Amino acid sequence: MTTARRTPANEETALQLRVLRLLSALASAGVETVRIEDFHAFAFFAEVLAPVWGVETPVGAVLKEEGGPHYPALQHQLDRLVGMGLVRVARLTADAREGRWKLDAAFGLRTRNAGKVLAFVADMPDEDLATTTFLEQLAFAFAEIPVDHRDDAAQRDAAWSAPDTSNDRLIRFSGTDGRGQKRRNYSAEAARYFQRYAPDGVELSAAEQTTLYMGLMRRRAGG
Repeated sequence: MTTARRTPANEETALQLRVLRLLSALASAGVETVRIEDFHAFAFFAEVLAPVWGVETPVGAVLKEEGGPHYPALQHQLDRLVGMGLVRVARLTADAREGRWKLDAAFGLRTRNAGKVLAFVADMPDEDLATTTFLEQLAFAFAEIPVDHRDDAAQRDAAWSAPDTSNDRLIRFSGTDGRGQKRRNYSAEAARYFQRYAPDGVELSAAEQTTLYMGLMRRRAGG
């Protein structure tokens, strides 16, 4: 018996819910509007630190660009959610950097509309409450990073800055590589490494490991 692959429609729905959950978690931490670069940075940390909590993610890879993490699939769904009335554009301006024009955008949930969708999903029998807890805990740690340093923090991440990664290539965090070896997730490994510094008999929780790791990212980014 074979397992049926998700249809594109189901994948699209999963990605839309991912965007809404990310924005909802940020809003719960007081970040009601988020710059596009910071949204992708938060999505990145939500990917690489998911194994610490034992939760799954619907993406599993990120495009490594010079300016920081970027998820084309999530960006596409974010734009669609604006058109669906579930996400609002909080700011949209043009910015000239290094002789090139770039749109500077910020987004936030349309709380009333998106809240109904998230509440409906939360009542589903197969809903993973651990994912919601993880994203909210991560969001509070992410919110501690000064606004001007949030996208910088992602570029100081262990998985992002690993020597075996390069720009304009996908970084994958799960599965096996071309040699059949399990891909390493340096970020999750680094977060778990804090356990070595805990006093004898003290077992750090996933929340504590996440907070410690994000605190390290904040310091590395100069925040």
